[in-house]
Amino acid sequence: MSLSIIILYLSMLAWIFPIFRQYRCNLFYFFLFLGISDPLSGLFMKLTHYSPVIISVIIAPLLFYSINIDRKKKFSITPVEIFVFVLTAVLYFTITNLDIIMLVIHTLILIRIIFKIILELHHKQIVNIFHIVLAFYMTTSVASLIIYLNGDHQAIILFYINLAFQILLAIFFATFREDHPKLTYNVTPAFKD
Repeated sequence: MSLSIIILYLSMLAWIFPIFRQYRCNLFYFFLFLGISDPLSGLFMKLTHYSPVIISVIIAPLLFYSINIDRKKKFSITPVEIFVFVLTAVLYFTITNLDIIMLVIHTLILIRIIFKIILELHHKQIVNIFHIVLAFYMTTSVASLIIYLNGDHQAIILFYINLAFQILLAIFFATFREDHPKLTYNVTPAFKD
């Protein structure tokens, strides 16, 4: 078995554990969809011999939606989320390379996470390290897709190195919850107006 296959299977396994750790947190559904995406994609490929990216493209807008769920409020869908679902459907039927759709949706997820960090900083004057690590994960995911789309031999090697690094991030998310008090820091201005 090659090293790349071992890294791929370890990654699939590693992203299952955050699902259990994030249970009852706002990001539970995000980690649920993230954790089942790769195993479902692999199973889909084994059973149908089609590209496994099809499943990832179906799950990508669900990831975008679930990043903003507040479990204390009623489920609702915003016009931006509807737009992302429609955008995914339109791109699916117009673009032959499905990895480009993944890149677009993962970039939108990254923007949404950064927006969430900025809102918490502005309104609550807190910085949640968990959200910063999540933004870092999405940055590596976007970078990994860009590297993969490059397509040369070195790009594939960098893709698997990045995938191995993301296993460490999965361990972080399997260890800490979003609401862990030691990961939340109050940020107060140095002077008051």
